[in-house]
Amino acid sequence: VAPIAFLAALLLLVALGHPDPSLDWHWQLWKKTYGKEYPQEAEEGHRRVTWEKNLWLVTLHNLEHSLGLHSYQLGMNHLADMVGARHQEKGLLCP
Repeated sequence: VAPIAFLAALLLLVALGHPDPSLDWHWQLWKKTYGKEYPQEAEEGHRRVTWEKNLWLVTLHNLEHSLGLHSYQLGMNHLADMVGARHQEKGLLCP
């Protein structure tokens, strides 16, 4: 029950557009790993919220995978701070 409660709390924070302070270190590490820099604070804030939403989706999917509901796992990569439309603009997703 604890992982589900954590995910629910994380979803609520992300849905409200507020970054989860407990993920600050992970955010900094992810940005360093992929060489991410944002020219404006507002853009970084939006990218952070998107990154947290994607982190939640990956975590939930992988939890469901561990329960046998999916045949594959997901992971965070260099695209985790973007939404689908941005992926398409960069030619990284098929329409």
